[in-house]
Amino acid sequence: MCNCFNKMTLYILIFFLLIGFLVFVIVDITTPAALGGIQAQLDDSGGEIQADGSNVIFNTELNDQSSAISYNSVTGEFTIAAPGNYLVNWWYATDGAGPAINVSFAVAVDGVAYSTASSPIVSGQLSGDALVTLASPAVITLINVTGDDVFIPSTPVQANIVITEVVD
Repeated sequence: MCNCFNKMTLYILIFFLLIGFLVFVIVDITTPAALGGIQAQLDDSGGEIQADGSNVIFNTELNDQSSAISYNSVTGEFTIAAPGNYLVNWWYATDGAGPAINVSFAVAVDGVAYSTASSPIVSGQLSGDALVTLASPAVITLINVTGDDVFIPSTPVQANIVITEVVD
């Protein structure tokens, strides 16, 4: 009986070792090696206007964990220095848009609209995202493409953007 117990213990130990190894392999295969990125917000800009065709100028940089991404708070440009995959998540609060019947903002790469989000609700919050694959350095911006000026509401925070670098 004691001999069977030792064999059973050995089988259980081998089973758990195999399960642990498989979990390690699966996690290693499906999880990126590292994530880095930058987060910025537009705040204290209530009552101002976001001109049609203009870059959103985020005035507060909250977090910068990537040497591949830098932000110019004068131009609203995020410079991406390294090729790779970048996930851009953003939102923008609006308080009307002149005579426009919808609002639209676009993530632009080197000045060209890459991914646009639109809403027929001209006073509210618009959000969007884009997975951008870059083969060479580029500039990413968030642009008002409504066709009219957009009014910025008097809320504590008016816009937010996160650009995440996905590293293999």
